[in-house]
Amino acid sequence: MIQKERVLSAFNHLEPDFVPVSDQLVVSKVASEILGRYAYTGGGEFSRDSIELLLKGERDFLVERHTQDTIELYQKLGLDFIRVGTVPSKNYSKENLPEKLDDCTYLYRDRQTNNYQIYRYSETSGQFFRIDSSYDKEGIAALEREINLMEKKLSEPVDYSDQSVFEAWDRIVQTCGKTTAIAFSTGIAIPMHPVYLECLATKPELIEIFLDYYTLRCIEFIKEAKRHGADFILGGGDCATDHGPIYNPQIFRKMLAPRYKKILEICRSLNLFYVFRSDGNTRPLWDIWFDEIGFDGFGEIDKSAGMDLGELKKLYGDRITLVGNVDCANTLVYGTKKDIEEEVKDCIKKAAEGGGFILTSSNSIHFNVPAKNFIYMVEAARKYGRYPISI
Repeated sequence: MIQKERVLSAFNHLEPDFVPVSDQLVVSKVASEILGRYAYTGGGEFSRDSIELLLKGERDFLVERHTQDTIELYQKLGLDFIRVGTVPSKNYSKENLPEKLDDCTYLYRDRQTNNYQIYRYSETSGQFFRIDSSYDKEGIAALEREINLMEKKLSEPVDYSDQSVFEAWDRIVQTCGKTTAIAFSTGIAIPMHPVYLECLATKPELIEIFLDYYTLRCIEFIKEAKRHGADFILGGGDCATDHGPIYNPQIFRKMLAPRYKKILEICRSLNLFYVFRSDGNTRPLWDIWFDEIGFDGFGEIDKSAGMDLGELKKLYGDRITLVGNVDCANTLVYGTKKDIEEEVKDCIKKAAEGGGFILTSSNSIHFNVPAKNFIYMVEAARKYGRYPISI
């Protein structure tokens, strides 16, 4: 059975030959260790590398290496799906790039609203994170400028005439798409930044416009993703901490559920499966997600927040495909080969029977995961994941 068949069998709740195994993100640092050269696959270092290369006018090098490194990484490990993404346009303008403030810090400014965000790359953690913004300084006033602009654009068609942004994606699909499942990420969410939560409480009509804007773009991007060879969507958006959802579940039911139903309607018309992803303790939202909305799958199942594959399989295993959840906060960072094998076996034992399971980490193969531990996870999946499951 080829990789694509393996993944699609899991979504159709059939038992393939092996439990499918892959991950939604393998950062450049880990990919570099595996490929034996500096790689450009993803994560915070890839974000920083992309800016630096664009500032130097080396966009084509970035696209070539990202394509080559992604293909070689997934083929070398024999992974069952590849998550693809867009790249900067061939027609990018250096004037629209962020301003470099120092070796690791970049200022992004929106010329239409004059809002700014400052991001910094950490060489010790590999994260590329926001350290300051108009939202932090001005609060809702800055957000209101942004959303007023979104409202004006709601009546404008979403323009994908510049197909150069799909250059790496298309080349990956051309090389791997017949044998390997292709995933793309798009979704809607109320951001967890305090200004959005304040706005949700005081000016919810602005959040409605914000969600309408991104729902429209999400739907059009899903149509484009299908045209470019996607097999399923890794969607959703973070909405919980370890203690539970960041807002009342009724808000999700009122504001997000109707929009996600529209998104799923489009996905089903295109034969695309949609996986909702969120870290944190999401248990209070499960009935809304799986009974009322009807997502096809659930990913980023956060083991460190107490999310258990066995419980999910028991409650919803006949309806959703579970994508996870080898602990990338602890086991994949600090564990021995035996620790990783035991956790992989536990995941397979809890979730694999009857299909409907794809083994990944609980979030991503991030900067602090040793490459050998990721390889141990993949090897253990192949060792213990043969159907019929006998562990």
